[in-house]
Amino acid sequence: MRQTKLSGLVAVCVVAAACSSPPPVTVTETVTVGPTTTSPTTTSAKPSIMSEGYASVCTGAGYDDAPAYAGPGPHTIAVSVRSVKGPPDAVDAGLISDTVTLPAEWESPRNTALQLVACMTALDVVFVRECEYRAIGSTSGLSMFKNRLYNRVLKVEVRSTRTGKPVGGASEVTTETTTCAASVKQPTHATDVSPNQFGTLTDAQRDALLRDVVMATV
Repeated sequence: MRQTKLSGLVAVCVVAAACSSPPPVTVTETVTVGPTTTSPTTTSAKPSIMSEGYASVCTGAGYDDAPAYAGPGPHTIAVSVRSVKGPPDAVDAGLISDTVTLPAEWESPRNTALQLVACMTALDVVFVRECEYRAIGSTSGLSMFKNRLYNRVLKVEVRSTRTGKPVGGASEVTTETTTCAASVKQPTHATDVSPNQFGTLTDAQRDALLRDVVMATV
């Protein structure tokens, strides 16, 4: 009887072992990763006075490809004219026409050799006189035509092309032109309006405004 019971116990243990769950199987997964690629870093090109021109110096822009305001004079300079006032009588945009003639030794052959910009802002105009001209070769029945001469009230500030910063204080000056131009653009038709004329700075006014900064040793 004891033997029988013992066998029974053994048999039960074998069956229990056979019915139990198998141990977990560890699965190893191999993942192949390709070579790491790095996108090239892109940098925006720096502003260039060659491509953008020098007028933006008057709004504070500076350019690394422009020379520094340094060394002995004369320092090269250009003039940029803008207006905060519309042209009188809405006739034309002559307020931003040439205001001054520069000596040849002050001028630059290219923007990348330009050290200074004289920023001139037309603040207002002063009526001087009417100018009358005789039409030449007109077939429209127009024998005489007129326009007006105005002097400009200018704010002048000189800035460095390298830094865009002022190199001196701003000045205000009014042109002193009193003589009408010898010839002007003739209207095509009798109903057309001849463009107005605007005063320019005299050489003496130009030198008083610009000579010190152009000729300075910096």
